[in-house]
Amino acid sequence: MSIINASITKMEEIEIFGIPALYTPYKVSHQTVHLGMYCYELQVGPEDWGQPRRLMGEVNDGFFGTVLTPVPVEGVDGEGLAIGPEDFKTELGIGYYTPAEFEDKYLSPGYDPLRLEQIYGKED
Repeated sequence: MSIINASITKMEEIEIFGIPALYTPYKVSHQTVHLGMYCYELQVGPEDWGQPRRLMGEVNDGFFGTVLTPVPVEGVDGEGLAIGPEDFKTELGIGYYTPAEFEDKYLSPGYDPLRLEQIYGKED
């Protein structure tokens, strides 16, 4: 399984438990997680490999993907947090961002997507 560098990889913006987040189907090197972001892994249930069922700190069996959030998600410790059908929303068509771009979008009062395009180039 590939492990990616989170600081330079564009990831899909999603929503998990109502929180804007970044998602990748790959494991992320925890040493590369952008400062101020929280890294969680998604686990599938044995009966359905197409939908994540738990949000955890680390997944050994049934890995589905990695989620980076700008705020901590309560209840993830231990057994993880159960994910219902409406808790994990992907394919929203919002875009793909590096963690730095994502942080700029949500934390910068002067956010301008056109400026990001000039700095980082057009989105893939």
